[in-house]
Amino acid sequence: MSLRLNDAFKEGEDVLLISSKGKKRVVKIQGDRIHTHKGYIQVGDIVGNQPGILVRTHTGDEFLALKPLVADYIPKLARRTQVMYPKDLGYMVLSLGVSPGFKVLDAGTGSGAAAMVMASLVKPNGKVFSYDVDEESIVVARRNLERVGLLEYVELVHEDVKTAVFKEFFDAALMDLPDPWEALGNVSRFLKPSARICVVLPTMNQLEKAYSALVASGMAHLETVEIFLRRIRPFPGKIRPESLMIGHTAYLMIGVKVSRENV
Repeated sequence: MSLRLNDAFKEGEDVLLISSKGKKRVVKIQGDRIHTHKGYIQVGDIVGNQPGILVRTHTGDEFLALKPLVADYIPKLARRTQVMYPKDLGYMVLSLGVSPGFKVLDAGTGSGAAAMVMASLVKPNGKVFSYDVDEESIVVARRNLERVGLLEYVELVHEDVKTAVFKEFFDAALMDLPDPWEALGNVSRFLKPSARICVVLPTMNQLEKAYSALVASGMAHLETVEIFLRRIRPFPGKIRPESLMIGHTAYLMIGVKVSRENV
């Protein structure tokens, strides 16, 4: 039996290039050459081949060519605000239970990184409703979402969630705002029973305000976490942690919509 694969690289698509030292870069397959910090790669060496191949620059350096994942785009997204890190986004979407068919509120679009991750999980029948008061952030997020082919699963809205009258009830919500306590009262009214919410907070002095507003809005606090990421160098004979690590980026406060009638 022979297998035929149809996911060969095509001109105009993106490719993830990983150097021998692990440096990653997502680039578009176009023109005659792709330039890297180790020389250029002939586009003809990529187009028509299956992902997972090794390609060489004109200087002989090797790169692994892969199909990029959503997580590969996030560190290099065009942005106007601080982007959420994959380490936080992974824990967040699991805690929110984001699944196919979900309708999710994304309060604070920013670069669109969170909307991008959630859109990849709610498709093909779900939708992410992403709100931001900054029109330029909406423009930037639209470009980022278009590049990864996920724009159709996200509705970008230039509006303040503190006063918005939503047309949907949400299965989950993310709030990445400077003052989420000002919006929790409005947002909580549009959460389905048992829907989870994640509030992203960069500083510790914001935690108490957010906790009080969470409970006052008819939600129960489940947990607050901070996630660190330390990479390991797994080379034979000299396995050790990397000298630098990704430490504090944000606190994640997780809550749930509850009914207080029988409490």
